[in-house]
Amino acid sequence: MSLQGKVALITGAGGMRGVGRATALKLASQGAHVAITDVRRPVEDLPPGEVRAEWQSIDSVADEVRAQGGTALPIYADLSNSDEIEGLVAETVNHYGRLDILVNNARAIIGRDKVPVTELDEDVWQHFLTINTTAVFLCTKYAGREMVRLANGGRVVNIASNAGKQASADGAAYSASKFAVIGLTQASAMDLAPHGITVNAVCPGPINTDRMSYWERDQAAQRGLTQEEFRAQVVSASSERTPLGRIAEPEDVANLVAFLAGPDSSLITGQSYNVNGGILFH
Repeated sequence: MSLQGKVALITGAGGMRGVGRATALKLASQGAHVAITDVRRPVEDLPPGEVRAEWQSIDSVADEVRAQGGTALPIYADLSNSDEIEGLVAETVNHYGRLDILVNNARAIIGRDKVPVTELDEDVWQHFLTINTTAVFLCTKYAGREMVRLANGGRVVNIASNAGKQASADGAAYSASKFAVIGLTQASAMDLAPHGITVNAVCPGPINTDRMSYWERDQAAQRGLTQEEFRAQVVSASSERTPLGRIAEPEDVANLVAFLAGPDSSLITGQSYNVNGGILFH
């Protein structure tokens, strides 16, 4: 129970098989009280499995945390709205009385960005920067202020990506937003170090989640497959290209987040760690 009594705020935590959910369960299992947030999504923006299961986003995750003996505070928030981000941090501190850990996990739904840069709509570009980068900055700003005020130190863990270290074709918006997260991680680490607050990033490669992808939905329709059938093909092909023979599970990422959030990482800051089975060394 290395996080006993700590309070963690985790964004993008509503997915049934997502990194946010896995992180909430992992940190809670180590004794942390968790505040979890996500945006309310329309049905068309949900993975088919969540619709079938009648999954209730962060409310369902909160129920799971409580079932294993932990405490959870679900807060719906739109991370494109700076006032809601500030309110999210304030509600967490008001409820628990402190804030020790911030996990910036939320990301924009991928798919509409998967075009050449010459075909990329400006509103798609702006949306990716807003959710993947600006929201990380604002969460760090407001959570960091509270950590400084409370004077208990703290941990910030940003979920970046392989794409934040090595770009690929048809990925300008996503890669740019994730490269920026790594730069923000380094700068924030320097700014917050005098207050005993560390800032690090986790950079996953492909992850076996069911998070919504407009690109996968469209590709499945073109092939006459269900979205889940096409997703299974993507996972299989990615696993074959991975030296360790499989892509990451959400728990693989959550395990590293838990380490960076815990006491054993007290001298580590400004770093960006890969979780990718060996497909990228950088």
